[in-house]
Amino acid sequence: MEPVNDDKRGKTNVGMGNKMTLKDQVWQTLKSISYPGYSRDLVSFGLVSRVAECDGLVTISLVVGNLAPDVQQTIIGLVRARVEQEPGVKKLNIEVGAPQVANPRAAPAPVAPASISHIIAVGSGKGGVGKSTVAVNLAVAMAQQGLRVGLIDADVYGPNVPRMLGVESLPPPQDGKITPAEVYGVRVVSIAFLVPADKPVIWRGPLTDKLIRQFLTDVAWGELDVLVVDLPPGTGDIALSLIQHAQPSGAIVVATPQEVALDDARKAVAMFQQLKVPVLGVVENMSYFECDDCHKQHDLFGHGGGERFSHELRLPLLGMLPLEPSVRAGGDSGRPAALQKNSQAGAELRKIADRIWQTLAQPEPLLEAA
Repeated sequence: MEPVNDDKRGKTNVGMGNKMTLKDQVWQTLKSISYPGYSRDLVSFGLVSRVAECDGLVTISLVVGNLAPDVQQTIIGLVRARVEQEPGVKKLNIEVGAPQVANPRAAPAPVAPASISHIIAVGSGKGGVGKSTVAVNLAVAMAQQGLRVGLIDADVYGPNVPRMLGVESLPPPQDGKITPAEVYGVRVVSIAFLVPADKPVIWRGPLTDKLIRQFLTDVAWGELDVLVVDLPPGTGDIALSLIQHAQPSGAIVVATPQEVALDDARKAVAMFQQLKVPVLGVVENMSYFECDDCHKQHDLFGHGGGERFSHELRLPLLGMLPLEPSVRAGGDSGRPAALQKNSQAGAELRKIADRIWQTLAQPEPLLEAA
């Protein structure tokens, strides 16, 4: 049976006995409108507070007052274009709160504790480039320098940080707060501590958002100089949740020299810049392999890609990490390369950690988001 629309009552009858009001239709339409540049919809972002309808007059209240003006106008335009096409909509009013100070990160207010001085996001455009290895080793290297360091394993779908640090569980909670594990001077939390190792995490965006918020607010971090966050590959919900809730001081992008990896790294850089997170620089991993016998460097994944990439985007090349068996062995055994005095990669990681901290410790950061 064809749907029958009744404009006077604002209802659409589908089949026998199934009714959807015009208000319901509008809500469904709003759920199909993506936030600009993302796959997640406006409703799940919490940007729609109310939909009202009376005799074809539809009123929509949008919570976009703290977004950048151009983003506000884009969202309003998308809503108007889609909703006015709905059968039964005679007139559309869109209510927006009084403009506030532009905040392009997104609607939710930051919730990260004031006791954390700096939050660093470690991201990449694709998997398999050694992002978690870099995040873990930078955290350990900073702790070895005497800094108070925390580490969030935010790669919900592939949490490897606990194995890389050789820690299996969290201490008992205290005073209603999650107590982070502590190893090599680094306080760490991960979803791997909360679910069985053989169980996949099959979550949609709202659940991952809640987890990131919980890791920021419900963990007894104490005073931290730096909180390192290991993000999952790509530019999806978890990265956006962290930026919304934490306002990172900066981001580090990890890539390998090959062009395929650099193509995706460009997207990660663009995401951070679009959301006004300063990109502190690029770390090139697996830059070369040095043979034990001939002591020559072999460029297994290409040569100079990270240098060209950083020059193209006008970003610092923080360091180039060799492909070293001890890095893999250290990750598997829970003893990161940053602790190994005879590791060339470990030495480079310690230098990178020092460069990052020197940038963060300046009274006025030299780097600004593009």
